[in-house]
Amino acid sequence: MISNYDITYNFYKDYQFLEKSIQSINEQSLLPKYLIFTDDGNNDPTLKKKIKDLLSKKIKLIFIKNYKNLGPMQCNENALKKIKSKFFFSLSADDIFYKKFAEQNIKILSKYPKAPFVFSNLLINNSIRRRKYKIRYYFLKKNYYSPYEIKKIYAHHQFKIYHNTVVLNSQIYKKDNIHSKIYGKQADMLNLIYLAFNYGFVYHNKYLSEFTFRKNQWGQISEDKYIIKKLKFLKRKKNNFYNSFIKSNLHFDLSIFSIFGLIKNRMIEAITFKWFLRSIKFFLWKKLRFILPKNSLNLLFKFFN
Repeated sequence: MISNYDITYNFYKDYQFLEKSIQSINEQSLLPKYLIFTDDGNNDPTLKKKIKDLLSKKIKLIFIKNYKNLGPMQCNENALKKIKSKFFFSLSADDIFYKKFAEQNIKILSKYPKAPFVFSNLLINNSIRRRKYKIRYYFLKKNYYSPYEIKKIYAHHQFKIYHNTVVLNSQIYKKDNIHSKIYGKQADMLNLIYLAFNYGFVYHNKYLSEFTFRKNQWGQISEDKYIIKKLKFLKRKKNNFYNSFIKSNLHFDLSIFSIFGLIKNRMIEAITFKWFLRSIKFFLWKKLRFILPKNSLNLLFKFFN
């Protein structure tokens, strides 16, 4: 299999992870064709040389330099214009990708050319508690799911697809996506739901990467005011997607105390009994998930789903 994918990498001051993350790229069983690296206002004149020295000579480097910090969403938009290969995935400095991450995901995604992305099971590397937690999507039993099937799945299960487990089809992504700063700091996960609703997705029942959970993480904290603002924007700009999103009760990260805000902003349709229950379960999930023994996390996930 030839190198037919790119990696986008937005970097801002995470020097403690830099060498290890570049090493994980070099050690992929299938190497990328391009690494699209964004220096997001680090003010380090030696950074480009560091990346060149660390990166395998078999991988071509596209280096984007921002003279001020623009944030992940703007970096993603700029990097998207530089993608050249059939597939791509985004890497964060603190994420861990196993050696066959690209090879296995691209192999299975290639079988479904109309699917926008493939994702795999979630392994959380909790750097605060120094433990690793596995989550398997037990309710997914096959590889490809159509948009119709996905809407039924989301109607019955409240789960999120994390961007670090995903490899995307570049052509579909470039044609139609909402991975933009105008959709807020969680646009990456929102975009995956948007693509799934329109084109379906592919699921790979493997643990191929780790999401690192740590303090002061970008996008980790969501407030009701921010989420309501995001929903208002969706309702105005992407009304069909908004209706599917609300119908599937995917706004469960809104707390139950947001009812008055929803009424004030004329989003009565978002107030449902199922959303109310999901909001409570999501609150409990966040509070309990790292307190229980790590082997119990999947049982908790099943209980809440």
